[in-house]
Amino acid sequence: MRITDLTLTNQLSGSLQSQEQTINNLQNQLGSGTSLLTPSSNPIAVSNVLNYQNQLSQVNAQQNNVTTAQSWLGLANSAASQTVSTMQQLRTTLLQALNSGVNNAQSYNAMAQQVQGTVKELLGLANSSYGQTQIFAGTALVNQAFSSSGTYNGNSTSFTIDVGSGAPVSASVPGDQLFGGGTSGVQSIFTTIQNIVTNLQAGPGAASYAGLQADMTALNANLSQAGLAADRIGESLQQVNAASTANQSTSTELQTAISNLGSVNIANVSTTLQADLTSYQAALYAVSKAVPETLAQFIN
Repeated sequence: MRITDLTLTNQLSGSLQSQEQTINNLQNQLGSGTSLLTPSSNPIAVSNVLNYQNQLSQVNAQQNNVTTAQSWLGLANSAASQTVSTMQQLRTTLLQALNSGVNNAQSYNAMAQQVQGTVKELLGLANSSYGQTQIFAGTALVNQAFSSSGTYNGNSTSFTIDVGSGAPVSASVPGDQLFGGGTSGVQSIFTTIQNIVTNLQAGPGAASYAGLQADMTALNANLSQAGLAADRIGESLQQVNAASTANQSTSTELQTAISNLGSVNIANVSTTLQADLTSYQAALYAVSKAVPETLAQFIN
């Protein structure tokens, strides 16, 4: 008879302990806000969460590259736009110089000074940098993409960044594709400017007029090349911004999926907890009636 009592006690004790564990688990869920307290809570859900978290890490790494590319391209886009604008202003001045009916030596000298003043501005744009890196030097590691004389020191290889959109995106364009010179096949804008200044300083006349006409041809080539380069930078920036939008959307979807897998329905869990507590109290009462008092006290 004593063995029967002990067996019954063990069974009841095991049942109560199981109920206690269930209650503790529900309380922990309410406290933490997640139902995935241990891998054994829901092995399939935990596996899916780990998979989603791995994907989220990859998306975050790609977004870091996107942010860098946006910074590079933002600088490049601004510099390219200002470069094209400056070249257009130069063209307006050159057209004025070619209007020989209203120009004289004094006006030519004034325009020469005006044109010469754009060299410093363009060199500043050509040597734009991101941190310590020249954004218009291609992949060359140089202190200046263009020297003070306007010589290109970079290479013709585009610097690219992987933003997770498939093919790497160009983070800028090599400087010779924007300002000419190098291996671009187009005369450097700095050479064009120097020729314009020389011809203006020579004053009105047939020789300088012919020289300025040749300078207009060269400047048009510079403008055409710079416009194409600026367009490529703009296209790359649009591609990077699209990649950023896609990454943010994917990140939101993954975070939502992770949250849904482990989220706790507060109302349902609270109801279940209350029911389990009531059941537990009833079980304790039943134990106190079903076994000797000393044993009931023991398992309490």
